[in-house]
Amino acid sequence: MSVAYRAVQWNRQKRLYDLVIVAGCLLYLGVFIAVTAGASPAPTAETLILRAFGSLALVLLHVVLSIGPLARLDRRFAPLLYNRRHLGVTMFLAGLIHGVFALLQFHSFGTLHPLASALAGETPAGGLGAPLAQLPFQPFGLLALTILFLMAATSHDFWLANLTAPVWKALHMLVYVAYAAVLLHVVLGILQVEQHPLYVALLTAGAVWVVGLHLLAGWRERAIDRRTAALEEQAGDDGFVEVCTAGDIPERRALTVTLAGDRVAIFRDGDAIYALSSVCKHQNGPLGEGKIVDGCVVCPWHGYQYLPQSGTSPPPFHETVPTFRVRTTGQRVFVHPTPLPPGTETPTARVDALPDHADPETFYIGWEPRAAAPSARRARQATVALMVLALAVGGSLAAAQGAFAPSFFDFGAPRVYEGIVQLDPHPRLLVPRDTPGGVADAAAPYSSWLLSGAFKHGAEADVGDLDGRRVRLEGTPVYRGRRTLLEVVAGSVEELEPAGDAAPVLRSHGRHTLRGEIVDSKCHLGVMKPGEGKAHRACATLCIRGGIPPLLVVADGVLADRALADGAERLPPGAEHLLFVGAEGEAVGLQIMPWVAEPIEVTGEVIRVGDSWVFEADLTTLRRVS
Repeated sequence: MSVAYRAVQWNRQKRLYDLVIVAGCLLYLGVFIAVTAGASPAPTAETLILRAFGSLALVLLHVVLSIGPLARLDRRFAPLLYNRRHLGVTMFLAGLIHGVFALLQFHSFGTLHPLASALAGETPAGGLGAPLAQLPFQPFGLLALTILFLMAATSHDFWLANLTAPVWKALHMLVYVAYAAVLLHVVLGILQVEQHPLYVALLTAGAVWVVGLHLLAGWRERAIDRRTAALEEQAGDDGFVEVCTAGDIPERRALTVTLAGDRVAIFRDGDAIYALSSVCKHQNGPLGEGKIVDGCVVCPWHGYQYLPQSGTSPPPFHETVPTFRVRTTGQRVFVHPTPLPPGTETPTARVDALPDHADPETFYIGWEPRAAAPSARRARQATVALMVLALAVGGSLAAAQGAFAPSFFDFGAPRVYEGIVQLDPHPRLLVPRDTPGGVADAAAPYSSWLLSGAFKHGAEADVGDLDGRRVRLEGTPVYRGRRTLLEVVAGSVEELEPAGDAAPVLRSHGRHTLRGEIVDSKCHLGVMKPGEGKAHRACATLCIRGGIPPLLVVADGVLADRALADGAERLPPGAEHLLFVGAEGEAVGLQIMPWVAEPIEVTGEVIRVGDSWVFEADLTTLRRVS
């Protein structure tokens, strides 16, 4: 609404507001990505997008939840409140980008529907009886995003008018449910991966800040209620309650009191006294914190206007609020606590003339073409402070991330390879391996490279009938340390002349109890960073379900220590990534789903097969460890 009662669309204030929001978001994303890329050797683009937009949405959510109570505690924050919905929609868009990339990266292109994977792809060992830290975290993020979508989709006043203010307000109060869901999403997700104490400190500080601001604002509002609650006990025989003197009411401002459980705003305009409900019909804004401008009471939140003597909005608008009867005696002001029907005109009560003191405080109205200098200066100061704080938080979060693994995926650069296909227990390509002197290594004449299909599928569809055959194929290498996997280009496999005996040398290194984590080989070896841990659990289960070979990643030093304790020789580098199979060397998939990405302990036989390592696990010994 405006003074001239023209619908406000895009004015200078809104353009400046949105320009600052966009500039701040771009600056935040730039800082986060630059710090992350500079501190780690090779983060993937997907990881950068996921973490940058996810943290941006979290920071914006804290800002959105802070503006309301800040505006109640200090009117200087009102300029930030006027277009808060713009900030909320921006926050939802950042969260949506984070969610869409998470759905595409972790849950798409597999054997399950992405939403089914997001909701049920993280079931840990022990089900709901698992420790709290192991419970699924992505459903909480999906719940928060759903609520934020509903809020963003209904942010326009069209929905406010059609849903009615109480329903619309109740819907938008779900932002606190979304906030709680976001906190659980972060605590049960990224905090299980990133161990730097700064993450816990910042998240705790943010929650304390938001909750503390709301409690402080609520305590201040409760103080108003307690201060005036006893007034009704002094009501006269006619039911009127003496609430104040005229001098207690600022010129063209209001004194807010509580009568019969309702907030009543008592305004003074010269010698005229008016009383009307302090609850704006637009978004339940505090009319008592507004001001009389051009003969109308203006709500400080979004500029809705009401005639003080009737509580109606001037034509062509139809909003109405209840009014209260007022009578005066000298400078004493009396109000009847029973509200009149909304829009009821009341006789103007007058008091003895008071000196007309100019209001020294600038009142901000968001639809004005230009804010007054004090309001503009305060808005700039608050904006700069919030942006600096947000950038500091974003840079700190990026710098505190754990280093990404030195693993690689030559995406978009397939090459041609020749070798012998072996299918048992998982598809592999045996590639002739020569020593630098040109003499074949008798112990491992072939390098054993795992094979996978595109996305989250195994290579059976490409090489399933070529066991023991020599082939030429196109593949994209995925490698980490001494382990390599080829993503086979569909339709590129060509059978060549028959090969001789390519059976690799098998050597047992004894039976051991190992501690580590079951991962899918494709992501862990380089397609994703991180390709392990709880944040990657749903993706890992989807990959293994689709036929990607599972690996047991042994905790640092555990394999060597356990081997020495059992009297075996120290195992060489490369044995920290073991192909995980059953006790008879058979492929395992669905049987190990609950154990994927969990810290586990399992007993089995360690076998060297050529230049690779296999762990034949006794699945009955699988157990979760802390």
